[in-house]
Amino acid sequence: MLRFLPRSLPRSLRGFWLAAALLCGGGAALAASAPVAVPVGNWLTADHSAVIQVAPCGGQLCGRIVGIALKHPGDPMPVDWRGQPQCGEVILQTALTKSDDGAAKWVGTVLDPRNGNVYHASIALDENHDLRMRGYLGLPLLGQTQIWQPYEGQIPVGCKLTRARL
Repeated sequence: MLRFLPRSLPRSLRGFWLAAALLCGGGAALAASAPVAVPVGNWLTADHSAVIQVAPCGGQLCGRIVGIALKHPGDPMPVDWRGQPQCGEVILQTALTKSDDGAAKWVGTVLDPRNGNVYHASIALDENHDLRMRGYLGLPLLGQTQIWQPYEGQIPVGCKLTRARL
């Protein structure tokens, strides 16, 4: 059984970890040494303002906004810096790599949809099966780590979530 994968991982993606490792450079070495914990699924952001769906996209993992917490059900969908709805926007793009301690992590970029700023990012699953997302400028030391928890609720059409549904 793949106990290192989050409970929110659909059955259809449970075998993805090996395919993802083999698609990425150095993936064969990672697959040979230990199973790669792939953080696919729906994740509630640290501030509980959004749900991000992390899923395969090519040989990478991408995260897109699938839920946004609104204060009131009738509130309009938030827009990004270009004036486009944030619902469905890809904000995270990462590729498999190895950390200094040999553990698998995914490194790439994260987008702040409010202002269009793009930051370096790394994501990995921790021992509690939560997603650790670190956004930073230049060096990882110059950043901040957020803990995203698995989201097991329903994702409504149109991304609108009320705080009561979180």
